[in-house]
Amino acid sequence: MAERFRPIGEVGFVMVLDTRDPMPLWAQLAAELRRGLGAGEFDDRFPTEAELVVTFGVSRATVREAIRHLRSEGLLDARRGSGTFVVRRQLDAPILGTSGLAQAITAAGFIEASSVLRLEEAPAGDTAALALGIGPEEVVQWVERIRYADGEPLALDRSALVLNGAQRQAFIGGDLTQGSLYGLLEKLFGLRITGGREWLRAVTCNQTERSLLRPGRGEGVLEVERVAYAGDRALEWRRSLVRGRGYVIGATWGTVPSPRR
Repeated sequence: MAERFRPIGEVGFVMVLDTRDPMPLWAQLAAELRRGLGAGEFDDRFPTEAELVVTFGVSRATVREAIRHLRSEGLLDARRGSGTFVVRRQLDAPILGTSGLAQAITAAGFIEASSVLRLEEAPAGDTAALALGIGPEEVVQWVERIRYADGEPLALDRSALVLNGAQRQAFIGGDLTQGSLYGLLEKLFGLRITGGREWLRAVTCNQTERSLLRPGRGEGVLEVERVAYAGDRALEWRRSLVRGRGYVIGATWGTVPSPRR
């Protein structure tokens, strides 16, 4: 793609689109806006449709198609009569691994909190028992929480923990309204998560889950199923539902250039 740059005032320096490039103009525009979003160029204000038309020398239809795709990716939001806004609820950090959601939320500069929906001792049931390698009638500690970032629901976690009777009693007294579940297990019992397996799926919420997570219209939901281990012992089975616009799972492979500024 041929690249030329020109200043456009508050928006910064942007690429003039190349009509000779086989990539559609809306896709070129979306790519440039995506780059600008990632670089924080639109943190103060996202340009209007009219400004983008003038800046890039394209039609309003091209601008709207580019914005439509960025909205579908959860990068932008539009409100009738108010314009287009940058979505600031995404956490550009991996959900996979023991770092956990609480750490990702605080690292992104949001206030992390949880609301406990369920905290009880009950049989494991077939699904959790199979994953944990125990009998379905074996009693486990069930924990269900809504996870929040700046007061907005981000994820719904449901965990089954393999603890003995004394541990389950002590666990009930722990603070589950903030922080990591794994941090609490280590603090109370010295149980440290050393590894795990996870499966990621795109799913549809049921009515109860939707009322708790409150996803936007057309917003997808990711399911993460996890088995976490403390040494060679399966300690936790977890099913998490994560709002699709609330979390970015990224990966880098091979040799890549540094981000363009």
